[in-house]
Amino acid sequence: MNSTTSKIQPLLAALPALPALLALASLTGAGCDDIDTFIPRPEFGGPAGIIEGTVTYTGPPPCIQGGRFVGAAAILAFNTLLLPPPDGLGTSAASLDVVPGDELFAGVRSQLGYSEGCPPPGTPNVTVSASWSIAPLPAGTYQIRGFYDLDGDFDPIFSIANLPTQGDIGGGAITNAAAVLAGAKAEYRAIPLGVDGRIPEQGARVSGVAVTLALPLPFERPVFHVAEALAPTGNTANPGTVEMASDFQFNTFSPAAPADTEASFLRLRLAAGVPADERDDAARSPFFFPVGEGITPTLFYARQDVNGDGVITPDDHIPDSDLIPSLTPISVFSKLVDGPVTLTKQTSPAVILQGITLYKTLTDTVALTSATEVTDPVQPEAIIAVRPAALCLHPANPALGGVLVVPHFDDSMGNVVIGNTAALEESLSRQFGRTITVQQGCLPEGNYAINLVYGTGQAWSLPNEAGVCAALEESNGNQCGTRRRLTSQNATLRVVAPTDPAHCGAFPTPPICFP
Repeated sequence: MNSTTSKIQPLLAALPALPALLALASLTGAGCDDIDTFIPRPEFGGPAGIIEGTVTYTGPPPCIQGGRFVGAAAILAFNTLLLPPPDGLGTSAASLDVVPGDELFAGVRSQLGYSEGCPPPGTPNVTVSASWSIAPLPAGTYQIRGFYDLDGDFDPIFSIANLPTQGDIGGGAITNAAAVLAGAKAEYRAIPLGVDGRIPEQGARVSGVAVTLALPLPFERPVFHVAEALAPTGNTANPGTVEMASDFQFNTFSPAAPADTEASFLRLRLAAGVPADERDDAARSPFFFPVGEGITPTLFYARQDVNGDGVITPDDHIPDSDLIPSLTPISVFSKLVDGPVTLTKQTSPAVILQGITLYKTLTDTVALTSATEVTDPVQPEAIIAVRPAALCLHPANPALGGVLVVPHFDDSMGNVVIGNTAALEESLSRQFGRTITVQQGCLPEGNYAINLVYGTGQAWSLPNEAGVCAALEESNGNQCGTRRRLTSQNATLRVVAPTDPAHCGAFPTPPICFP
C-alpha cells in the first residue's frame, strides 16, 4: 500500500461513523424540540414559505485575510423530490442562505490568538453558532444540507465551484442518531412546509431547525477528463464527443465470457484532473482546479452501501446484476437540452443513462463482491461502462412514473440481457420512489453530460464553464474572452441516429422521454 493510500484509507473507513457525530450533535444542540409552524414575519408580505433555524459549526477556525474570516456556511434547502446525487436527480437546491464567516465566528475572534493569516499548528477546534433563514420556498417537504467553505472557493453560480472541496466541513439537519451509532446511514430530517401541497394566504414558517456542520470532507471533487473512449465496433472512439447509436446492441453479453462482455460495452477511461497541456491554466484564475504543481490528481473508489443499512455486503450490487458490486464514484449521463452543446440539463423529463463503475476490469470488479472495501482505492482513472438503457421520468411528479428504455433485450447472439425484468423494475421503483417499467425502445437522441459523484455528494460534470464559452464571451475556439478554453472540459456523450432505422421504427422511443 502506498503512502497516499495509507493516509486516505482511515478516512474512508471513518466515513460511515462520522455522520453519527452530526446526528447526535443535531439532537443535543439548540432547536431540538418539535418544529413550530406559524405565520411568517410581516416584512415578507404575501404567501411565503420560510424555513429557519440555527447552524452550529465544530471544526478548525478559518484563516483571516484583510481582517475578514475566509469562507462562509452555505445552508441549502432541497425538495425531497429533487435531492442531489447520489440520493436523487435534482440539479440544484430550491434555495439557500449564506452565513458569512465574520458573522459565524464573531464571538470567538478575540480568543483565537491570531488576527491575520491562518491558525497556527495545534490550534484546537472551535464550536460556534449563528442563525439562518431560507425564503421564499414553495410548498413541499425539504431536507436541509450544508457545509462551511473553509478555503473560500464556493460560488453557487458556477458548476465548477458550487460544491464543497477537500477540507470543507459538511453536515445538515440530521436525525436517527441511535441508528447511525449502530452503523446505519445518516438520515436528513424531513421538513414539511405548507398545507395540502400549498402555502396558505397567510404564509407558513418552520422554525427551530438545527443544522450541525462537523464532518471534514477528505476528498477533492472528482475532477476528470475523458482520456479515451474504448468503443466496440461501429462506434466513434473520440474522447471529445463519444457517440452511441440509439439502437445500440451488445455483441456479447454472457457471464461465461466476461472479457468479451466487457469489450462489448462502450467504455470511457476517465482520467483524474486535466491533460498535461491544460494543467497550468486550470490551476490558475479563474478556474483554480486542484491540479497545480506538486499535486497528483486521483480518483477514489469505494463500495456503495446501496440499501443504506450501514453494512457493506454482497447485497450492495448494481440493480441489473447481483454479481457486480456497486462502486463509487457513481457515473451518470444526463441529457442536455436539445441544440448545440449547452450546460443546461433537460429536467422535464429528466433522461439519464447510468454507467457501471468498473475497478480496472469487469473481472476485477466482480472479485470485490465479497470485500467490504476496495483494497487500493486511490486510482489515477476510473473506467465507466455505459449501459445502453435510458431512464425517463419527471423528478418532481412521481405519479407519472417512469420508463427504462432498452433498445435490445438480447445480444447479437441471442443471449438475454435482462434476466429478470420484474426484479429490475422493483429495484428501480424502490430506488426512485415511483413505478418504473422496462420497455423496449430506442434511446433518446442528443447530448448527455458526463457526471462522476462521490458518496459525499461531491461531483464533477462535463461539459462545464471551463470548456464552454458563455453567450456574451467572444470565442475563437481556444479562448473565451481573455481566458483559455479548456477543451477537455467540453466532452459529452452523444446518442446518435440508429444503425438500423427499421428497428427504431418497430421500437420507437417512448413518449415520456420527450419534452
